Amino acid sequence: MPRAKRKAVSASGASGPATEMSRTVRLAAAAAFGGLLVAITAVSANRTPATPATGVSSTDKAPDITVEAAPLNRCRTITVQESRCEAAWDEKRRRFFRRQEHRP
Repeated sequence: MPRAKRKAVSASGASGPATEMSRTVRLAAAAAFGGLLVAITAVSANRTPATPATGVSSTDKAPDITVEAAPLNRCRTITVQESRCEAAWDEKRRRFFRRQEHRP
Protein backbone atom coordinates (compact mmCIF):
# COMPACT_ATOMS: atom_id res chain seq x y z
CA MET A 1 0.00 0.00 0.00
CA PRO A 2 1.52 3.35 -1.01
CA ARG A 3 2.14 5.87 1.67
CA ALA A 4 0.45 9.29 1.57
CA LYS A 5 2.77 12.20 0.92
CA ARG A 6 3.26 14.50 3.84
CA LYS A 7 3.06 18.24 3.36
CA ALA A 8 6.15 20.27 4.01
CA VAL A 9 6.29 21.72 7.46
CA SER A 10 6.75 25.48 7.66
CA ALA A 11 7.15 27.91 10.49
CA SER A 12 3.72 29.35 9.85
CA GLY A 13 2.13 25.94 9.58
CA ALA A 14 1.17 26.06 13.23
CA SER A 15 -1.11 29.05 12.64
CA GLY A 16 -3.39 27.15 10.35
CA PRO A 17 -3.82 26.43 6.69
CA ALA A 18 -2.59 28.98 4.20
CA THR A 19 -5.34 31.31 3.02
CA GLU A 20 -5.35 33.49 -0.02
CA MET A 21 -6.65 37.02 -0.01
CA SER A 22 -9.98 37.30 -1.69
CA ARG A 23 -10.46 39.60 -4.64
CA THR A 24 -12.54 41.98 -2.53
CA VAL A 25 -9.86 42.34 0.13
CA ARG A 26 -7.20 43.06 -2.51
CA LEU A 27 -9.45 45.64 -4.16
CA ALA A 28 -10.13 47.32 -0.82
CA ALA A 29 -6.40 47.44 -0.02
CA ALA A 30 -5.63 48.95 -3.42
CA ALA A 31 -8.38 51.54 -2.99
CA ALA A 32 -7.08 52.47 0.47
CA PHE A 33 -3.55 52.87 -0.86
CA GLY A 34 -4.79 54.99 -3.78
CA GLY A 35 -6.82 57.15 -1.43
CA LEU A 36 -3.74 57.68 0.74
CA LEU A 37 -1.74 58.80 -2.31
CA VAL A 38 -4.48 61.23 -3.36
CA ALA A 39 -4.63 62.68 0.16
CA ILE A 40 -0.86 63.16 0.29
CA THR A 41 -0.91 64.85 -3.13
CA ALA A 42 -3.72 67.19 -2.11
CA VAL A 43 -1.98 68.21 1.10
CA SER A 44 1.36 68.82 -0.60
CA ALA A 45 -0.27 70.84 -3.40
CA ASN A 46 -1.90 73.20 -0.90
CA ARG A 47 1.24 73.90 1.11
CA THR A 48 3.07 77.15 0.56
CA PRO A 49 6.65 76.73 -0.64
CA ALA A 50 9.32 77.20 1.96
CA THR A 51 11.28 80.41 1.71
CA PRO A 52 15.03 80.10 2.01
CA ALA A 53 16.40 81.24 5.37
CA THR A 54 19.36 82.94 3.77
CA GLY A 55 19.84 83.85 0.21
CA VAL A 56 19.94 86.78 -2.08
CA SER A 57 17.64 86.98 -5.02
CA SER A 58 18.74 88.60 -8.25
CA THR A 59 16.52 91.61 -7.52
CA ASP A 60 18.31 92.25 -4.21
CA LYS A 61 21.69 92.72 -5.83
CA ALA A 62 23.03 96.19 -6.29
CA PRO A 63 23.00 97.22 -9.93
CA ASP A 64 26.34 97.23 -11.69
CA ILE A 65 26.61 100.89 -12.69
CA THR A 66 30.30 101.36 -13.21
CA VAL A 67 31.57 103.32 -16.17
CA GLU A 68 33.07 100.16 -17.68
CA ALA A 69 29.82 98.20 -17.31
CA ALA A 70 27.63 100.62 -19.27
CA PRO A 71 28.79 99.51 -22.74
CA LEU A 72 28.69 95.85 -21.69
CA ASN A 73 25.08 96.16 -20.53
CA ARG A 74 24.11 97.48 -23.95
CA CYS A 75 26.25 94.91 -25.76
CA ARG A 76 24.60 92.00 -23.95
CA THR A 77 21.32 92.65 -25.72
CA ILE A 78 22.47 93.16 -29.30
CA THR A 79 22.62 90.33 -31.80
CA VAL A 80 24.94 91.73 -34.47
CA GLN A 81 28.66 92.29 -34.12
CA GLU A 82 29.82 95.81 -33.42
CA SER A 83 33.42 96.93 -33.15
CA ARG A 84 32.66 98.96 -30.00
CA CYS A 85 31.20 95.90 -28.30
CA GLU A 86 34.11 93.70 -29.33
CA ALA A 87 36.52 96.28 -27.88
CA ALA A 88 34.49 96.50 -24.64
CA TRP A 89 34.49 92.70 -24.22
CA ASP A 90 38.23 92.52 -24.97
CA GLU A 91 38.87 95.16 -22.31
CA LYS A 92 36.68 93.27 -19.84
CA ARG A 93 38.61 90.03 -20.49
CA ARG A 94 41.93 91.83 -20.16
CA ARG A 95 40.92 93.28 -16.77
CA PHE A 96 39.47 89.97 -15.61
CA PHE A 97 42.57 87.97 -16.47
CA ARG A 98 44.84 90.89 -15.44
CA ARG A 99 46.76 90.85 -18.65
CA GLN A 100 49.12 93.71 -19.19
CA GLU A 101 49.49 94.46 -22.85
CA HIS A 102 52.64 96.13 -24.01
CA ARG A 103 51.66 99.42 -25.54
CA PRO A 104 54.27 101.53 -27.39
